[in-house]
Amino acid sequence: MILAKWKASTEVKVVCALLLGLPLAYIAMAVILMFAPYSTARTFLLPGTSLALGGLVVAGLVLKMSSARFAGFGVSFLFGLLHALSMLAAELFWVKIVSGLLFAGYIYTAVLLNSMPVKRHLLGATNDA
Repeated sequence: MILAKWKASTEVKVVCALLLGLPLAYIAMAVILMFAPYSTARTFLLPGTSLALGGLVVAGLVLKMSSARFAGFGVSFLFGLLHALSMLAAELFWVKIVSGLLFAGYIYTAVLLNSMPVKRHLLGATNDA
């Protein structure tokens, strides 16, 4: 069975890639942090949550649910704030760098969610909207 190509603008595909890729990078950071002393499986709680919520938003974007845009704003601002605070509170320099990059990625996701191609994809908006 050959799957049909997903016809969406590049901005929508980038948002979907960011909402799935950023949590995977966060999970990779958590895997490295698992080698630290006194770390537990709770280290994966927030990365797993960000992957689950990002996956739900991506599913909404693929299905053209208009509420997925607002859910995407919530997810991106929530985890952007989390990474901003993590960047300020971390003691390891590499964790600060990774959190800063993840913060920038989530804020860029929020900016792309507000772009006209995403609105056109979800709402069928014209240039007037």
